[in-house]
Amino acid sequence: MTNWGWTEWLAWAGVVVPLASLAWAAVMYVRTKRAEVDAQRFEQFFKVMELFGSNSSIASKMAAAFELRKYPQYKEVIIRLCEKARVEGDAAEMLRDELRLTAESMRKA
Repeated sequence: MTNWGWTEWLAWAGVVVPLASLAWAAVMYVRTKRAEVDAQRFEQFFKVMELFGSNSSIASKMAAAFELRKYPQYKEVIIRLCEKARVEGDAAEMLRDELRLTAESMRKA
C-alpha cells in the first residue's frame, strides 16, 4: 500500500465536494417542496372549514364534514368541531350523522 500524496487527496476532494453539494441541494429542495405542500394542504383544510361554517346547504356541510376526514393531522380540532357543532334546520339529523362518522374516523386515525 502506498501513501497518498496531495494530488490523490485533491482528486478525491474533486469528486466528494460536488457530490456533497448536490446531496445538500437535493435535501433542501425536498424540504422546500414539503413546506409548500404543507402550506397548500392547510389552505385546502381552511377552505373546507370555511365551507362548513358558511350559510351553505346541509348537503354542502355534509360534504365538508366528509372531506375533513382527509386531514388527520388536524384531528383534535376536527373532533371538537364535530362533537360541539350545533346543527339546526331541515335535514339536520343527516348532518349530525355525518359529523359523528367524521369524529369516529378521526379517533381511529
